[in-house]
Amino acid sequence: MYRALEHGRARTSCEHKRAMAAFPPGIRGFAYTFVVLQKARQQADYALDVRFDKPDVLAAIDSAETVIAQLEQADARHRRAFVAHVLFKRRPS
Repeated sequence: MYRALEHGRARTSCEHKRAMAAFPPGIRGFAYTFVVLQKARQQADYALDVRFDKPDVLAAIDSAETVIAQLEQADARHRRAFVAHVLFKRRPS
């Protein structure tokens, strides 16, 4: 399942405000932070003029650890629904 995650699709799913509104705050926080940190990782990988200071990197790590803990504390049915939301492509209704 780990390799099934397409980061672009996951980001788009996490940015979908209407769908994310159905999830509890811990999962919404995880989704928001996933997007923020993914953008920072892309900058680090591809933008030659971007530098990250150590305090900013440590804050990002702390943020990631916090939202991972919140995700782990969420009800299992919400976690399963979130995984389905980010793994599978939405089809228009």
